[in-house]
Order: sequence, then C-alpha cells, then structure tokens
Amino acid sequence: MTKGFTTSARENRLSLWVSVSFLWGTIFYISSILILGVISDYSGGYFHPALSDSVKAYVFYALLIFVVAIGGYFGNKLYDPTGEKRQQRINAVTAGMREQVFVSFVGSIATSFVFGLMTALAFWFSHLTFNIAFDMPLHTVLIGSLANILAGIVGSLLTGLVFLVLKATGRFPTSEVAS
Repeated sequence: MTKGFTTSARENRLSLWVSVSFLWGTIFYISSILILGVISDYSGGYFHPALSDSVKAYVFYALLIFVVAIGGYFGNKLYDPTGEKRQQRINAVTAGMREQVFVSFVGSIATSFVFGLMTALAFWFSHLTFNIAFDMPLHTVLIGSLANILAGIVGSLLTGLVFLVLKATGRFPTSEVAS
C-alpha cells in the first residue's frame, strides 16, 4: 500500500534528503564546472577539466553532498520535528499563495552558490589526491560561485513552470495535499 502525498510530505526521510541533494547537487556540479571555466577564462586562467578529472573530483563532491544531506536532514528534524511547517508550506504553494513561478527561490540561490564552492573544493581535493590540474585563485572561485546563482534561478524558474503546467492541465496533486 502506498502512502499519500500528504503523508510522505510530512515525513522527514534521510533518503529524500540524500536523493534531492544528489539531484540538485549534480545539476549544480555541471553548471559550476561550466561557469568556473568561463570565469577562469575571463580572468586569464584555464579551467576546462577532462571528463575523467571531473569524475575523479565528483568522488569528493559526492561525499560533500552526502554530508550536506545529512546536515539538512538533522537540521530540519530540529527545526520542524513533526513536519507541520513543511506541510503548511506545501499547502501554501499548492494553493497558489506562495512561490507561483519561482519555487524555493531563496533556497535555490543559496544552494547554487554553496554547490559552486563545493565544486571548487572537490577539484582541489582531487588535485591533492589524484594530481589533476587545478589552480584557481579564491577570487575566481567566489566570482564563479556567485555567477552560478544564475543556474539556481533558472532551476527555480523551471520548477515553477513545471508546477504551473501541471496545475493548468489538472495534474498537480492538489486533492492529496490540501488538508
């Protein structure tokens, strides 16, 4: 027997935190590599890692994502132990009272910046461990991470557009969410 959307939304499962963190983390990993490359070129550097180097760095990045997911899970357990606040937010979004186009706008900005920093850190760890080429000044990393916020805004907008399309076509699970 499957649980309803409302029941599963109230639950704070580690598996959910890990899977969502890996989904968005991987998207931001790719966008961070591209943006760090552009910013590096613009500032006179060179950052265009080979696919094999990107995979090696992703090993460290995956560990960082896992730590972030666990931290988010336990932080959320402290902040919202019953899931009531999460349910209120879901109900507000579903009712169209909040975040109609940009879903999790502030969260997308924050995570895209942090994942930009984590990407650079993963490449640095990979440089130390596997001796891949990585030499990027801190200001380039910071500017690249700030520029990666654009990816967060685009992700937030696309998620919002998906929600709008689902609502317009009657496929958004409003009956299961409203309580």
